[in-house]
Amino acid sequence: MGLFSKKENESFEDEINEEPRKIRDLRPENRRKRTEPVKPWGIKERFVILITLLATVLTSGFLSLSARNFKLPNLPRLSIPKLSLNNLFQDQVIVVGNRGSKVSQEKIENTKKLFKEAVNNYSGIYAFYIYDLNGDYYYGLNYQEIMQAASLIKLPIMYLAMKEGQDKSLIEAMGKRSDNSAFNEMVSVLGKERVNKTISELGMINTSLSENTTTPEEVGMFFVKLYKNEILDKEKSDQLMEYMTNTAFESWLRLGIPEDVPLTHKYGRESGTVNDAGIVLSSKPFVLVIMTDGAIEREADELFPNLTKILYDNHVKD
Repeated sequence: MGLFSKKENESFEDEINEEPRKIRDLRPENRRKRTEPVKPWGIKERFVILITLLATVLTSGFLSLSARNFKLPNLPRLSIPKLSLNNLFQDQVIVVGNRGSKVSQEKIENTKKLFKEAVNNYSGIYAFYIYDLNGDYYYGLNYQEIMQAASLIKLPIMYLAMKEGQDKSLIEAMGKRSDNSAFNEMVSVLGKERVNKTISELGMINTSLSENTTTPEEVGMFFVKLYKNEILDKEKSDQLMEYMTNTAFESWLRLGIPEDVPLTHKYGRESGTVNDAGIVLSSKPFVLVIMTDGAIEREADELFPNLTKILYDNHVKD
């Protein structure tokens, strides 16, 4: 008979089979450094985080609003200064030919002042561009800004279609009624690649078909070239100009110009944008472009005739 029962033997064997317990090494050189618990943020850290978050939100808001040509009434425009050679001359009178040397700088500055005062109480960005077709000089305000083109983007398509002898009923529909179906059909016929190439050949480097953007200056120069028969022969130029005369949109530029003065123009409109641009065939003919971006359309509609009259009266008078 054994000294232990079967159960006691099994218990004893289990203890023998257990792995030996590890003895804690208490030697100082092998002691692991104790990790201090993470302290909660103090007032200083929380203040830094708050300032960082506020700066991020304000910067993001500023960049977003300035990118959209945002402007509130009676407040300066939110924008980032652009450092380029073009912007150095944006508010100056640019003389193209010798005849423009007699233009009155004082008169030009007064015109710009009156325009600024007229739009100051309104939301959005307002721009104008004038090219004197007899004197070969031009001036304006915000005229190199990239803005929404709306239906002004139809101009290079109308030109290319006229140049290639495409369906004139579609060209007329784009000019007289600003017909979008005719526009889409003509872009499909011509192809976007050829349209983009034509825009580039016209020198409209800031004009984009895909983005539907352009500048008042590039729209103005299109009409200058059209008037001078530089892009089409006289017969086709006259025909294209006729398609943009007595249109369905005679409540903007037209209302600010005397009734007996012919006007060839292209109107465009979309959310936040009201544009009208063309050739004023007065005794002192000139190209006139007025464009808006980020505007309240109802306000722009009411303001347009007054702005046109200001620019017409001050440019035409001696």
